[in-house]
Amino acid sequence: MVNKLKLLVESGTPAIGSWIGFTDPYSVEIIADAGFDWLLIDTEHFPISRESLRTILVAMKGSSSVPVVRLPSNSPDHFQTALDLGAQGVVVPMVSSPLDAAQAVTYCRYPPLGTRGFSPTRASRYFQDLEQYAETANGQISLIVQIETPEAVANIDGILATSGIDGIFIGPSDLASFMNLPAQTNHPDVTRVVGQLIESACAHSMPFGLPTWTPDEFLSYVKRGARLLTLGSDLHFLANGARSSLSGIRQLLDANPGAGLDLHAARHDGQR
Repeated sequence: MVNKLKLLVESGTPAIGSWIGFTDPYSVEIIADAGFDWLLIDTEHFPISRESLRTILVAMKGSSSVPVVRLPSNSPDHFQTALDLGAQGVVVPMVSSPLDAAQAVTYCRYPPLGTRGFSPTRASRYFQDLEQYAETANGQISLIVQIETPEAVANIDGILATSGIDGIFIGPSDLASFMNLPAQTNHPDVTRVVGQLIESACAHSMPFGLPTWTPDEFLSYVKRGARLLTLGSDLHFLANGARSSLSGIRQLLDANPGAGLDLHAARHDGQR
C-alpha cells in the first residue's frame, strides 16, 4: 500500500484536496474523477453512516484521489471503521493536548506502536493482500490531528512533539467560534492565532494545512509553507455553481427587458 498523499507531503509538494459530504455515488465519482490529490470525507459534521462511508470509498476506487476520513471524534471505534474500510488517512477533530494526540496515535497504529484491532477487511482487498497491508499500514496511513480549540493553541508545542502524527490541520471556523467570533475567520484575532500555529508547525518541521475556498487563498498558504490544503467542497461547488448560473441568467434578463414577451412575434418569426 503506497499512500500518494504521504509521498507528496514528504517531498514538500502541496497536496491539493477537497471535501466530500455527499454520499451519492454519482457525486462522489464526479469529485474523485476531477483529479484532486486527496479527498477529505467529513463524517464529523455530515450525516454519513458506516454504510454510506463504505459506499463513498467504493465509489472512489480507481481514482487518483487518496481517501482520508475526518472522524466524528477521537475514539477507537471510529478509527477502526474508517481504516478497515480502506481509508488511507484520518483527520482527528478536537485534539487539544499531547494526551489527545498520543491517544490518536495509539488508535491509528497496529502493535507495537498502538492498539488498533486487526481485521482490515476491505483495506486488504478482502484479505488477498493481508500480509502486505499488515507490514505497511503503520507507515503508510496518514494521521493528521485537527487544531481548533484555545487549549490546543496553548498546547501546540507538546502536540507537535508527539511521535507518530504526520501533520496538523488547522480549523479556523472552530477557533473563531471558541474565541466568541463565530463565522469571522478573517477577524484579525483569528488570523493572528492561525499565524502563530503556522509558525509553530514550521518550527517543528511538521506538515500543516487548513481549508481554503479560492485559488488565491490556497496559494497564499502554500507560500507560508502549507502542504495539506483543501480547496472547496462538493457542497460548495454545487451551491456556488447553481447560484452563479442563476445569477448570470437573471442579469441577462435584466439587461434584456421584454425578451420573450412577444409570443405572437416569436411564432411569426419562427414560421418564416
